[in-house]
Amino acid sequence: MKKIITFISILFVMLGLFTANAYELAKDDKIYVGGQAIGIKLNTGVVVVGSYGILENGKVHKPWESAGIIEGDQITRLNQSQITDIKSLLRALEKTNGKECEIEYKRKNQTFEKRITPVLTADSYSLGLYVKDSILGVGTLTYYIKEINAYGSLGHQITSKDYYAGEIYEAKVNQIIKPTRTEAGEKRASIDSKSIGTVEQNTNTGVHGYTNSNFNYDKMEALEMKTRDEIRLGEAEIWTCIKGTSVEKFKINITSLAKQSTKDIKGITFEVVDEALLEQTGGIIQGMSGSPIVQDNKIIGAVTHVLINNSKKGYGIYLEFMLEDMGITIQE
Repeated sequence: MKKIITFISILFVMLGLFTANAYELAKDDKIYVGGQAIGIKLNTGVVVVGSYGILENGKVHKPWESAGIIEGDQITRLNQSQITDIKSLLRALEKTNGKECEIEYKRKNQTFEKRITPVLTADSYSLGLYVKDSILGVGTLTYYIKEINAYGSLGHQITSKDYYAGEIYEAKVNQIIKPTRTEAGEKRASIDSKSIGTVEQNTNTGVHGYTNSNFNYDKMEALEMKTRDEIRLGEAEIWTCIKGTSVEKFKINITSLAKQSTKDIKGITFEVVDEALLEQTGGIIQGMSGSPIVQDNKIIGAVTHVLINNSKKGYGIYLEFMLEDMGITIQE
């Protein structure tokens, strides 16, 4: 295994918490293969998801109305306080003492600066806005590289919006909702409260980052990799969790391989042929994104999409493309 080529900081190396600019893997090196369900949390900043009127002394106040704030706007500043999460917004509101203040918010690619007056409720000041500062969902871990504590998951971007950093968590699958003719099925899982890693990137190839000391890879298998020119049509497996925390292996048949020179999330087309998986889930369902695809006991990619009208058929991304977004390359 080739070593890290460059480092962001010598200090990080001394602390054992280095971040790699580039990392090389030989084709016969092994990486740990995932399949376990994980909770993925992305910090969105303070985003408005609704509004309401505030009753004070028999009068309904709507502070957001005069400021022109609507659902989907992201609050970034209140007076001199930068707003990054709900806690920072509450602290900034308290400092206003209910006096008119300046609010800054973003809408798409525009930034607005307006005046707004908080209203005193029972025990705090309010703008009459419902807000959120993160999104949380369930996906599947694809790979883990122990030497640099790097992981990749999901195989596709969560949304096209920009996000702050986030975290990943262990998850336990509690229920499977099978697909219908018009809706994809899904895994329903409980998510542990203890973070096992950070989210550094949310790109079109998935959610990527670094694990921490809470991450346990003891039950993961280490396999060699295949580059996209080595993959063949025919038999393969997807590794995924459909109950509890156990990773199971299910048979698929690769029906098409796209010749891609640039990153794309639909390079591998496959069909589920494993009767056990079809019986339990009906095929590919939401929450399986990121499930490793393995052929000839080598990891080749990850599940990304399912056909809504045929849950037996799905798409996958080549492993190389996921690795590239973490600065990792496979050398011949």
